[in-house]
Amino acid sequence: MLQGKKVLVVEDDRHVVEVIKATLELESMEVDVASDGDTGLNKALTASYDLILLDIMLPQRDGFEICRQLRNEGSDVPIILLTAKVEEVDKVLGLELGADDYVTKPFSPRELTARCKAAMRRFDRSSGAPAGPELQYGSLRIYPQQYKAQMGGTDMELTPKEFEVFALLARHPGQTFTRDQILDQVWGFEFTSETRTVDEHIKRIRQKLRRAACRQVGIKTIWGVGYQFEVLT
Repeated sequence: MLQGKKVLVVEDDRHVVEVIKATLELESMEVDVASDGDTGLNKALTASYDLILLDIMLPQRDGFEICRQLRNEGSDVPIILLTAKVEEVDKVLGLELGADDYVTKPFSPRELTARCKAAMRRFDRSSGAPAGPELQYGSLRIYPQQYKAQMGGTDMELTPKEFEVFALLARHPGQTFTRDQILDQVWGFEFTSETRTVDEHIKRIRQKLRRAACRQVGIKTIWGVGYQFEVLT
C-alpha cells in the first residue's frame, strides 16, 4: 500500500531523518527532506506529496506555522507532527491547526509505519474501496468516495480527518456518538489520544458549516455524552 508513495520529511535532526528514511524506504516509499521551515513550506506548496512528516521545532519557521499556512492555502495532504513535547496543549494546538496525527519522539519504526499507513489509508481516494453511498441533505452533498462535501456545489474544504468525522455522523442522523466511539471509528487502534481531539475537529467542522452558510444540518452537543448529526430543515 505504501509502495510508490511520496513523503516530505521536514526535520532538522539528521539522526531522526536517517531513521525515518530507512524506515519508509523499506516500504518502497520515496522520501524528500527539508531541514528548515522555509524550505519545507516551499516544497510542500510547490510539489505533490502523499504525506508530510513535520517536526514542530524547526529553524526559521516552526511546524505549527507551516501546518497553519498549508491548511490556509487549501492543502489537504495528511500531516503527521513529529514532536519531543508531551504536553497536551502542544498536541491539541497541532490538531486545531489541521494536523491529522502526531508522533512523540523517540518513536519506534513500527509505530511510525503504522501511523503513516493509517493516515494515507484515510486519504487514499484512488483505492476504490467501498466508502458508502452519497448523502444529501438539501443543498449539502457528501461524497464518501471522493472525501468531499459540497454546499450548493462549493467544496467545504474539509481535511481528511474532519471529513471522516463529519461523514460518520452524517451517515447516522439522530444517533449520538461518544467521543471514544468517534476516536475508535475514525482514528482506529493506531491512534491513542485524548478525547479533546474530537472536540477540536467538531469545532472546525462547525466553523466550516457556518462559513458555507449551511442551514440544513448541524452537529449537536449531547452534554456529558458526545455528538449527534442534526437535520434542521
